[in-house]
Amino acid sequence: MTKQKFLNLSILSLLVLALLGGCSILGGKKAMEAKREAEKQEMIEIVESEEVQALIQKKIDYYNNLVEGEEKPITSYEVDYDSLEYHPMGGIIIKIIMNDIPEQYVSIDVYIDKDGNYHHSGSVVSEGLRKLLLSYSQEETDESKQ
Repeated sequence: MTKQKFLNLSILSLLVLALLGGCSILGGKKAMEAKREAEKQEMIEIVESEEVQALIQKKIDYYNNLVEGEEKPITSYEVDYDSLEYHPMGGIIIKIIMNDIPEQYVSIDVYIDKDGNYHHSGSVVSEGLRKLLLSYSQEETDESKQ
């Protein structure tokens, strides 16, 4: 085999390998996207279940009950479905936006036990929600001083 034929064959082999590698990367990327989408759907179904909705409502009631009086700080809430993610230690992290204000939120961790029941295992309150709750507490204090 001449040098020129050997060089052409080598270049052709490299091109075929590069093409096959590119196709497998694209196929892997599509498979990962499909897996992420399936996981997202699974998380949404869990969050929309009656049991998890009851846990969310219980958490909202907890924050509203921190404030005495008829006027409550949380008038509405919604789950931020775009931010759903699996917790590294198991379960799902659910971000709940209060009063249609993105800065006022609580993130709660929900996990499923070995018996198939959902539980709340922790939460993180945003600075915006903390300030809202404190402002209602301050109003209570100011009113009681009068």
